[in-house]
Amino acid sequence: MVAFVESRQCGAKTRAGGMCKRKDVYRSGRCRLHGGLSTGPTSREGKERSSKNALKQTP
Repeated sequence: MVAFVESRQCGAKTRAGGMCKRKDVYRSGRCRLHGGLSTGPTSREGKERSSKNALKQTP
């Protein structure tokens, strides 16, 4: 379960330089659109793809 922080605004900046106006902020200070809820790969195929990509980047 993810904890919300009440009455806070997302801390992300828009391309125009303003602030994101979303109010549903997670503990990270960001909304779900700006990195507040990232779970990573959950399916078996996604986990395999992720590990293959990690091996490509390792020297």
